[in-house]
Amino acid sequence: MPSIPASIVADIRKRLEDGSLTPGDRLPSTRALADELGVSRGSVVSAYEQLSGEGILLSTPSGSRIHPDLAITVRTRQSRLSKPGATPVVPAPSLLRPGAPLEAITTSAWRGAWRMAVAEPHAYPSPGSDRLRYLLAEHFRLTRAVSIDPQSILVTAGTRDGLRATLATLAAMRRSNYGSPLGLRTASLHEPSRSNRLAVENPGFGSLRAVPASISWETTFLPNSDESFFSTALRDLSPDAVLVTPNHQFPYGLQMSAGKRRKLVEWRRATPGAFLIEDDYDSELRATHPALVALDPAGTVLLGSFAKTLTPALGLGYVIVPQALHEGIAARLTPVCGIAQDALANFLAADGLRLHTARMRREYKFRRGVFEQIFPEGRTMDGSLGAIIELPSSVEEQVLADAHKAGLAVESLGKYWSGRAGTPGIVVGLGAGSREKLTAALRKLRQIVPEQTTRVWS
Repeated sequence: MPSIPASIVADIRKRLEDGSLTPGDRLPSTRALADELGVSRGSVVSAYEQLSGEGILLSTPSGSRIHPDLAITVRTRQSRLSKPGATPVVPAPSLLRPGAPLEAITTSAWRGAWRMAVAEPHAYPSPGSDRLRYLLAEHFRLTRAVSIDPQSILVTAGTRDGLRATLATLAAMRRSNYGSPLGLRTASLHEPSRSNRLAVENPGFGSLRAVPASISWETTFLPNSDESFFSTALRDLSPDAVLVTPNHQFPYGLQMSAGKRRKLVEWRRATPGAFLIEDDYDSELRATHPALVALDPAGTVLLGSFAKTLTPALGLGYVIVPQALHEGIAARLTPVCGIAQDALANFLAADGLRLHTARMRREYKFRRGVFEQIFPEGRTMDGSLGAIIELPSSVEEQVLADAHKAGLAVESLGKYWSGRAGTPGIVVGLGAGSREKLTAALRKLRQIVPEQTTRVWS
């Protein structure tokens, strides 16, 4: 039977082999481990001394830990997150992936904003930091020419969080108003049991479409057609809310016409209990029309985040809400890290966001220019990091297969439609990677998409 020190040494070696201990991990003090095992401290000291002599353990005044430079060669370690024998997880290619943003912001103003926030951390319940909400209102006034009451701005954990809280609030309002003659339109006796219904654009960016289904909302699709057909579709679908991206419809990057905006607002005002939900996707990176919330503040919810302008890692967004929904949405939002809120507030106060957005616009313009040189027959999305190449349906599948085989993450243009086949072609993202990597990836794609197979925009 092995001695107690030998058993401790064997246990630590085994944990290194199976991955439950890794180089750099701290070990309990000799006194703490002796108490835990119910053995003498001398036995633990003896085991630690043996491990130190073998170079497995590094003893310092602050305690003992597995040597950071230890090379584990006894057995091939399996990842803690994968099953033995599983195929190693390889990161998906990101070059030319639609929606992929530029590399994370690293300016001195950004780093300074975080240092200040970390130095004096705070926590904020919903609706968020008053200072951040005030600065966001000022930001909208200066960049979007729209006056927003800071109290109507709620800080969210991102666009999905804002949409989920909004839809949950609308559903609760609808339930509470059944049978009331002054309640929501959906309380009508003609359809008392109909599920909540959200109309979304078709085609459109699908990143938010999983949210309605997760909280039992039915999704219907609103065609991007002329004004008269658009109005007819709204009336026929009879939604409780409409989710639109009026300043950046995906994948074409178009802005909604003034006529459609007017029809939307007219429909909302004529439909008791209905609301418009505006996704403010990429609006700061292009010249835009006024936000719908400026045209109809009593019936429009505006969703936004800083995933594209700053970094998706920030995990922070906002929702601008009418008074009727304020309390319900605020109660349903996920609490947001106070340090992140203060960092963003510091960045706004130092004019960092405006300067960074100006740099982003220049970079976006450069990248669109690279695409247009290599693919003059393609179409870039104004103010964004996306582009489209239309193809004959006979070659689209092969082009996609060849591109993916080459490590290029382009997507089918048709995937952005629901309910019918979309226009054949591919959507190209221009955000991921350096300028050099982008240029090389586009040239590789050029070899896969010969000029004679593409459709020229009319």
